[in-house]
Amino acid sequence: MHSENGQEMRAHWDERYRSGQTPWDTGITPPEVQRFWEERPRPAAGEFALDIGCGTGLNTLFLAKQGLCAIGFDLSGQALKLALRRRNTTGRRELLNSGGDATFVQADVSRLPLDRLGAVYALDIGCLHSLPDELRPAYAAGIHRALTDDGYFHLYVFDRNSSDGPGARGMREGEVAALFENKLKIVTEEIGISSTPASRPSRWFLLRKTS
Repeated sequence: MHSENGQEMRAHWDERYRSGQTPWDTGITPPEVQRFWEERPRPAAGEFALDIGCGTGLNTLFLAKQGLCAIGFDLSGQALKLALRRRNTTGRRELLNSGGDATFVQADVSRLPLDRLGAVYALDIGCLHSLPDELRPAYAAGIHRALTDDGYFHLYVFDRNSSDGPGARGMREGEVAALFENKLKIVTEEIGISSTPASRPSRWFLLRKTS
């Protein structure tokens, strides 16, 4: 991301979080994510999970409570201040007692500061689909590098159709498969459940890194 564009985007998201214009911050970890972890054995000690575009850290803390070393990434420093406040309210001791922990890093998600971390799981709820098209390949490469072999990537995106203008959020049909080709394989694809009649069509993808 160009430095000027990066500064503009950071300022934009900082203002959204400062003003409370964050309709995506529902205070509820999506049932799709909860179900994924309910259906799997408890993680081994020291396993990593990533929350990409973590916002105020709700889902990062959920992952930590599953016993994972969860790292939340966001461009907005204001969002991360709120995430740290949420973590402090939750209590670090409670997280450590669960066998997990949560940390937060300010970063451009198209240039994740990770290489061969070996994360077993990564979560993105609406971050990738907000990136400019030209930054998406670098994002996909970063996810691939960060995951361990057979690691999972859980992705929520808005659908994008032919009537959407340039720069609209969302992913076109087949775009997720093409973006992660030779990197991650789609395990499941589900239509998102609309919370209101005005909600945009959306999808949940579960992908897995192929060894």
